[in-house]
Amino acid sequence: MAFFLGLLTALGFGAGDFFGGLASRRIPALVVACYSQILATVALLVIALPLAGLPGTQALLWGGASGLALALGLLAYYHGLAEGSMGLVAAVTGVISALVPLLVGLVMGEQPGPLALAGVAAIVVAIGMISGGSRKASPRRLDEPVRGLMALARGEHPVRGLVDATIAGVCFGLVFVFLNEAEAGSPLWPVVATSAVGAAALLVVMLIRRPQTGMSRSTLVLLSLAGLFQAAATLAFVVAVRMGLLSIIAVAGALSPAPTALMARLFQAERMSRVQLTGFVFALAGIVLIVLGGPG
Repeated sequence: MAFFLGLLTALGFGAGDFFGGLASRRIPALVVACYSQILATVALLVIALPLAGLPGTQALLWGGASGLALALGLLAYYHGLAEGSMGLVAAVTGVISALVPLLVGLVMGEQPGPLALAGVAAIVVAIGMISGGSRKASPRRLDEPVRGLMALARGEHPVRGLVDATIAGVCFGLVFVFLNEAEAGSPLWPVVATSAVGAAALLVVMLIRRPQTGMSRSTLVLLSLAGLFQAAATLAFVVAVRMGLLSIIAVAGALSPAPTALMARLFQAERMSRVQLTGFVFALAGIVLIVLGGPG
């Protein structure tokens, strides 16, 4: 059950990325990230205040740390996409975001079985292969990893892009790690704190940079969908790690490029590269191995 909640985490983040990517074609990515977090916070507060009781200190502290890591990760990620090779930045960020909680879980003493570890390895490979996306994908899914590696060989701003990608991957991975520590009380409050602190941090950056914020109603709908899907994914993850292993569930949750690519294919008629299709094979193989390997 915990592992399947991890897959629901990936589905939620992937759907949020898809709708956020559509919105970012109309307004700046920073505005998309900030407003979607604000809308998610409002919706979560409406649910949490009558249902979740009073928040605990642990939930707010670890949720807040998660929100700060999320904001820093988004800023580094978008900067990396703008400055470096997009395919390489996307692939490196995706892989590192899966490896960080995996390594933390193993250091903390978690012991997945051999089949589960093989499945995790397959999913990590899949994340790197799928996360490149197509040329028409959202800002978080542009170009292919193979093209990114070729760009690296040609010397297209490789160092700056890789540094940003590494920072973003570590920050996104720490989001999972910090949420794993918020074990007591209602799972809603860590998610509220994550959204609220992330929104506040991004809002400060917006006030400094002052991007264009005007938008249509349809764009506002896309922002709302992005925020709600991301909030639902975070909630699914918090529930999942209370039932299973961080080292397994976080890697499953980091598989979000897969639903993003599928939605782009279904709703935007975007073609998938051979690298992406191979990545889906690795992802399916990884899921099967983890299921066969026992509870995660």
